[in-house]
Amino acid sequence: DAIEDSLQENDVSSSSGGPSSSTSRSSGRNAGVKYVDLKDKSGDDLDEDDEEERLVMQKREDKLKAIAKAQEKGIRVVSAFEGYAFDYGMRVGDRLKQVDDLVVTSETSVEDVRNVLRGEPGSMVTIKFERDGVAGIQEVTMPRTIVQLRDVKLATLVGKPSDGIGYISLSGFASSAGPEVRGAILALEQAAEEASNGEHSLKGLILDLRGNPGGLLTSAVDVASLLVPKDSDIVSARGRGFPGVIYRSRVEPLLDPNTKLTVLVNRGTASAAEIVSGAVQDLDVGVIIGTDRTFGKGLVQNVEDLPFNTALKFTVAKYYTPSGRCIQGVQYKEGGGLREEDGKYQSSRVSKKDRQNYYTKSGRIVRDGGGIEADYKVPAPKASALEVTLLRSDLMNEFAAYWSQKYELTHNFELTDEMYREFQDFVEAKRQAGDIKLEGLYDGALEDLKRALKQSGYKGSEREVEQLKTRIVKDIKADFERYKKDIKEDISTSILARYLPESMIMERSLKTDTQVQEAIKLLKNGRNFDKILARGSNSERVLGKAEDGNNGNSLNVASSELDEQTRDGASVRVLKW
Repeated sequence: DAIEDSLQENDVSSSSGGPSSSTSRSSGRNAGVKYVDLKDKSGDDLDEDDEEERLVMQKREDKLKAIAKAQEKGIRVVSAFEGYAFDYGMRVGDRLKQVDDLVVTSETSVEDVRNVLRGEPGSMVTIKFERDGVAGIQEVTMPRTIVQLRDVKLATLVGKPSDGIGYISLSGFASSAGPEVRGAILALEQAAEEASNGEHSLKGLILDLRGNPGGLLTSAVDVASLLVPKDSDIVSARGRGFPGVIYRSRVEPLLDPNTKLTVLVNRGTASAAEIVSGAVQDLDVGVIIGTDRTFGKGLVQNVEDLPFNTALKFTVAKYYTPSGRCIQGVQYKEGGGLREEDGKYQSSRVSKKDRQNYYTKSGRIVRDGGGIEADYKVPAPKASALEVTLLRSDLMNEFAAYWSQKYELTHNFELTDEMYREFQDFVEAKRQAGDIKLEGLYDGALEDLKRALKQSGYKGSEREVEQLKTRIVKDIKADFERYKKDIKEDISTSILARYLPESMIMERSLKTDTQVQEAIKLLKNGRNFDKILARGSNSERVLGKAEDGNNGNSLNVASSELDEQTRDGASVRVLKW
């Protein structure tokens, strides 16, 4: 998952009319603040024994530095949407100089730019900008239009095109999600036929729901109807004072039953995305692949407007997958008592011992509470402390700007070892200048420890904390070699983002995505795929710990007890295309 800069960077997008480029800079509310070196005043104004005040002043100094750095960067494009600003020539990293009559200065806020970008659809807007590596001021004129962001971010064949394995990245469930997935499946089927010279259509499909937070319930039903057999229950909802309802597919699935299906999930897969995942799992039409479990949001909620431009979101029901299980991961109950921790309402995670068993269509055990558990567990790569620090500090993008001024993008671009050494020198120069702390992830904990030791009078141990900090920096620097492959890929992505559309960046990343690559292997191995979906295959198996001597690819099969009473009294709602 992308790690965004935590230093007050904001996006600007013309969702109601303007060109769909996004800009980033610290808010103009602080634009008038000038940086003052507080260290010069520390001797006169600060009590050296007052550690708390010193930390407050240090945080203030760091904040002023961040503001000054943001002002120096100006307002820059962080995303240019395909079909809109990208097609008219805007690129990531472009520094805005003027929008129509608005001249962008250090005093200009992101909101000021947003207000000028937006306007009547069909009207024209002229944008002047600077681009790293290109001399002079660039200018584009484009029409304002209603920006409609697609839920399907990418649909492409993966692996060898002749293998006929498709990939769809679905990022949300807006009203157009169903038609978009439908179009993507049809396009992939045609592409598979062309790649195989008409020998076969789509043999396998990977539906990527990782990081999908959900959306409309009806859109989830639309997407599921493309995948599950006709007359299948997709999801039901029941609640106190809420009429029970079952959503059922009344159409033949668009996806050929002979096409093997896998669904990628993670902890960011939630709500409507879990409805689709749960239906696929309970009806045994595909294999769920992920690190462990999804988010676990099984609540149906309504929103009512309140005075003073506020609203109340409240739960009216819980939803249930076809097997009858609710995957809600948090339980809420009324509390009581005088202590704060015994407040009016309390929440707690559903414990493992309280999770009930249900059964899928073929008899596999699945469990309620705590989200959808992956059938086939593939560990996701973890970012190193160095990688997290570099991404948060935005140094990748800063180096991409430096690279663009020195080099030109060529076909089959690859970051060389020489360029990687340049990046390390770039980071070290920033560290020496105080623009980045490699030990930043541990800074808070180290300062707390240092303050506690000082209050206790352990001066020797306090000095050792400083030595520990030095050691941490040394260890983190060693990560440049230990995690060289991952960091080089991050740098390459930052550079390519200045030249290529988002879809091409995503497609390129699939080649190094371990979970996608394992999904491809599984789809090509019909024996292992069928074994996961076989009745009674509920033994715990995890990738890399083979228990059956089958190519070292062990499988983790989750499984549940069909509660026949879950549908009692529920009305049936039939949705058709």
